[in-house]
Amino acid sequence: MFGRRNKPDGFEWHKYIRTTIRLKREQRRERVLEARRAAAQQASAAGVALAQGSRAAGAAAWDGARAGLGVAGLVAQAVWGLVATACMFAGQKLAVLAQPVIAALARPNIGGPIALAGAIALGSGIGRYRGTGLDGEASITLGIGVALLMAALPLLSSLTGIRMPSLAALGISPRAAGIAVAIAVIGGGVAWLAGGAQTKLAGIASRLPLIGGDKPLQGRAEALSGDLVRVTGTTVRLAGIEAPEHQQICSVGSRRYPCGAAAQAALGRLVNGRALSCTLSGTDPAGRPLASCARGTMDINGELVRQGHVFAAGGLFASYSGLEREARSAKAGIWAGGEAERPSEFRAKVWDEAKRRAPDGCPIKGLVTGRERVYVLPWSPDYERGRIQKTRGERWFCSEQEALAAGWKPAVRG
Repeated sequence: MFGRRNKPDGFEWHKYIRTTIRLKREQRRERVLEARRAAAQQASAAGVALAQGSRAAGAAAWDGARAGLGVAGLVAQAVWGLVATACMFAGQKLAVLAQPVIAALARPNIGGPIALAGAIALGSGIGRYRGTGLDGEASITLGIGVALLMAALPLLSSLTGIRMPSLAALGISPRAAGIAVAIAVIGGGVAWLAGGAQTKLAGIASRLPLIGGDKPLQGRAEALSGDLVRVTGTTVRLAGIEAPEHQQICSVGSRRYPCGAAAQAALGRLVNGRALSCTLSGTDPAGRPLASCARGTMDINGELVRQGHVFAAGGLFASYSGLEREARSAKAGIWAGGEAERPSEFRAKVWDEAKRRAPDGCPIKGLVTGRERVYVLPWSPDYERGRIQKTRGERWFCSEQEALAAGWKPAVRG
């Protein structure tokens, strides 16, 4: 039916098809390889460009850094030149201004008291160093003593005939001396500010005995609170200590006791009916004189701290901090239970509570007692008993300064 188709002689289809497929595969492989080579070339070119850009950027950054360092160096040189010039100028001016000062210090009526004050301060600092170690007060007191004695050198020179060496003889140029003085002044000012800038010359002078002090107050005494004493009709507050408030409660284990009343009782045992000699120095916020009182050779202020009935006042010139440490170690008085609440913390809590209950947040009561107008603080034992009667002219105050300015006096027990 159908005729058989004979394939041409010499032509093999299977070989032809396999060869064509192989050639196409080789062509595709060659195109892939060419694409890869092109991508590699492009990547290489990009890498070269990136490296060149990075090198250029690094060079520009280094040039900028060198320029910045150069500018910084020029600025530093300019600042140092200004400082050195200012110091040299200051040194020259100080040298001129120092001449009349040195001449004045060489006078016995001026240099003498300064030398005495320096000797007292130096002796006090050495005594405190031996007693409590080189604490803040000992360091400052020793520094004051040395400074005052150095200020008295012109007097010593005039009395002995020994001339003080000049800067040139010591091999010190005026410029170096001016720079040293400027650095010392700046460093001292920074240290003073870092310490709270609370050290005042008046406060320092009041700490030194025999310098500008009033005549001692002498007479029989009566304890009014843990740190208030009436001596011959004058009420003074014992300096350098903080007594617990009359209403303050302290704890010893599970036992609670009125440590404010205990402090008053302890002070009464030491001074009631006894003759005291009190050195006055400054006043407290209520205007009462501050006093250091002694009964014979006993320092009443320090004895109260040593027995653990009161705290040592804080601050740079805390006179009784060493005795407080001894009382803590011995667990005496208020330290028997470990830590104790300081009066300032107790007053702060009582003050905040009284402010919340007082009209307009002014918690101090101004009361009229007889012919006197007195103000009563929230922690006073008489505070709750006092009732403001505006018909009598009684009123509220926001601060002690306000009450004092209005002519009111502090109550005897606060």
